[in-house]
Amino acid sequence: MNQPNEEQQPSRALTLQEILANALKSTHTHQEAKAGLETKTCARCGAARPADTALRYCDYCSNPFY
Repeated sequence: MNQPNEEQQPSRALTLQEILANALKSTHTHQEAKAGLETKTCARCGAARPADTALRYCDYCSNPFY
């Protein structure tokens, strides 16, 4: 006959609190990455331009950048 083993515990349903605690414990956090391209914007029209260029005037509205 099948006799219950004293070492084995009957499985029970987990509570929501236990599930959420396990989820928080096992969740990997990621660090925020910075974008590789920095841009500056035209003060007049808001058009973006790469920061590492030597443009003196906006291509859209001809406003001087400097």
